[in-house]
Amino acid sequence: MKYIFYFLLVFALPLRLLAESSVSDTQTQVNTLISGSDSLKAVVINSLISSEKTEVYPLLSAINDKKLFMYNNILITLGEKQTSDDGTEKFKLLEVYPEFKELSSNDGKSLYLPISELKEVEFSRSSRLLLAPITPYLNLLSPEVEKRKLAYSQFQGLKDKSILPKLYSALAHEKHQEILRLGRETIFSIQLNSSPEASHKMWTDSLTLNWGPNTQSILEQYAAIQSNPELKNFASEKAEELQSKHERLRMFQNLFSGLSLGSILIMIALGLSIVYGLAGVINMAHGEFLMIGAYTTYCVQNIMSPTSDLFFWISLPLAFLVSGFWGFVIERLIIRHLYSRPLESMLATWGVGLVLVQIARSLFGDLTAVRTPSVLSGGWEVVQHLVLPYNRLFIIFLSAFMITATYLVLYKSRLGLQIRAVTQNRRMSSCLGIETNKLDAMTFFLGSGLAGLAGAAMTLIGNVVPDMGQTYIVDSFLVVVTGGVGNIAGSIVSGFGIGFLFKMLESFFQAVYGKVLILTLIILFLQYRPKGLFPDKGRIGED
Repeated sequence: MKYIFYFLLVFALPLRLLAESSVSDTQTQVNTLISGSDSLKAVVINSLISSEKTEVYPLLSAINDKKLFMYNNILITLGEKQTSDDGTEKFKLLEVYPEFKELSSNDGKSLYLPISELKEVEFSRSSRLLLAPITPYLNLLSPEVEKRKLAYSQFQGLKDKSILPKLYSALAHEKHQEILRLGRETIFSIQLNSSPEASHKMWTDSLTLNWGPNTQSILEQYAAIQSNPELKNFASEKAEELQSKHERLRMFQNLFSGLSLGSILIMIALGLSIVYGLAGVINMAHGEFLMIGAYTTYCVQNIMSPTSDLFFWISLPLAFLVSGFWGFVIERLIIRHLYSRPLESMLATWGVGLVLVQIARSLFGDLTAVRTPSVLSGGWEVVQHLVLPYNRLFIIFLSAFMITATYLVLYKSRLGLQIRAVTQNRRMSSCLGIETNKLDAMTFFLGSGLAGLAGAAMTLIGNVVPDMGQTYIVDSFLVVVTGGVGNIAGSIVSGFGIGFLFKMLESFFQAVYGKVLILTLIILFLQYRPKGLFPDKGRIGED
């Protein structure tokens, strides 16, 4: 045993002291991490951890994540990923030492490169395990947003002020607004729990002004354990103030959701209302034209470049044309033989719908999805805690566009004049030279195309599945019946009304009970106004 001690004293200990002394300078330590042996790297990592120098944390975080690379003699780590047109995956490059910043290309934009052009700096597993005790701090500087959110949340409510320098240092590099708010909330909560009582009101006010995602619960927990009545009441008042703000914003969010849902129902109901108003056919396959529009978008996405967002904008008119074409074909082959026979036409369109669903299931499977274009990702933060998603704003805009286009076609064009004439009196219109058969086919094309356009828009908020049309078809029929058949204004008022009512009831009851209540209200409404909100007037209204 004593020989081992002598060996350590004579050889091993001096070697270790020599190694530690040789890596005392931070830049020298970093250089050793790049080119040193595994044992020297372990010594340097231990030294960097014990030094608590926060400027090296991005470097240590990259080592911990196995994402430390060299590029042009610069130590970098990998940020968000992009896939180029040829399928190559490229990553944003972030310098980790001596500064933590994005690298830029010659044109001033963020630099993205494939991993094959980078040289990895490797570390043994034992070296990385040395970082385990400070992993929560390293995650504060992770390139991944969710990791940073989780890291800041883990420190909330602590009473140890010694971690504040690390939090301030990490927050200085942060640019993500949501994480900035969360980071400030974490710092203020620690200050509130660890500072003298004289400053508690100041930190409570700071928390309230910052209004992070957990501020209300932090103040409620503080008030629950606070023995000072004045501070307890002050924190409780601030928590109630935030609760009141949350309720007002939730109401506004429900109104926006109702507007979005109403827009979707209007887009689907427009075509249904026109077809039913003209031909008197209850088209049970109308939802499947919506499905055809959605699958058209999916096919265009697969045909075009996987990185380009152009597919979505091209698919919008294509969805209209493809769905309209299938509506035209079905009308020519089946429905035109069943006019003036409502029961047979309803059963026939129901059967056509089942066939279309099964064909889609056989071709595409049970579940597919369409990528949301980058310009429609994210949302518009109107105020704190109120974000309006861009995809739903686009659907509202598209709905307004479709309503305007439909109005212009029906009331400002020769085709619309003929459609309205046939809707009012088919025989008289035929006697006056209007080709009613041709007009029926064109109306089916128009109505089915509108449903297809709605289907393309629906890919922004849900998956593409064979029976997706059946989810909305019942609600669309309710919109048409409640608003008045063939009436655009009726469809708009009814669509928004049902959308708002459903979202308001959904916030008080479960979704299923909310829908049952709406159905009950509509049944009661139709008892008094069987022809809807805007019934036809004059002679046609008496027919």
